[in-house]
Amino acid sequence: MNSQQLFLEEVKRLKVDFFDFSLLEDEACNPYIVGRLHLPDEEGKFIDHYYVKIEVKDGYPNNLPLVYEMANRIPNNIDWHVFPDGHCCIVTPPEESLICKKGITLNKFIIQHVLPYFHNQLFRELNGYFLNERSHGDAGIREFFAAKFNDTDFKKISESLSFIAKKKEPQRTANCFCGSGKKYRKCHREIFRELKILPFQELMYYSIIMNT
Repeated sequence: MNSQQLFLEEVKRLKVDFFDFSLLEDEACNPYIVGRLHLPDEEGKFIDHYYVKIEVKDGYPNNLPLVYEMANRIPNNIDWHVFPDGHCCIVTPPEESLICKKGITLNKFIIQHVLPYFHNQLFRELNGYFLNERSHGDAGIREFFAAKFNDTDFKKISESLSFIAKKKEPQRTANCFCGSGKKYRKCHREIFRELKILPFQELMYYSIIMNT
């Protein structure tokens, strides 16, 4: 099943009560969905909505769908987390890789990533700043891994990513590869097991970014 066929099958099963959407095709017969994404508050009451379009790229579900805000409500610039071609910057590249490696469906993508993105956009519209925001480009990648490792020592994180890239997990009673002196099982075991699913080249690329 190719990306478009999978997308169509998932659209048939898509049931989110906050998204009123229609399935359409572009001139090249590529399917996409478009409609009102309603934003619920903590009590489930709809407080606003955005008009959005979601389409798949070749390779889905190994990469995330593209999301567009269609009513020109959000400025088309990177400071608002919108790329020059108009699609939304939903997550950082390492987050996208991890999300896709763990398995993604259209339903999960909309609930766990698209909805929070537009909640954050609404917060900025109302308050002038994002509630949760990462920097763009390499800086955002550094912030992602700093949060993941709960550490701001980028050199140490770089070394840890290089270690994880080799896929050789320490014994549970061994000292952790991070150099903390703690036992591996009580330190970075979960992070190792989470990140080791990423390809060697990708982890080494992030290791270089962390060290520059």
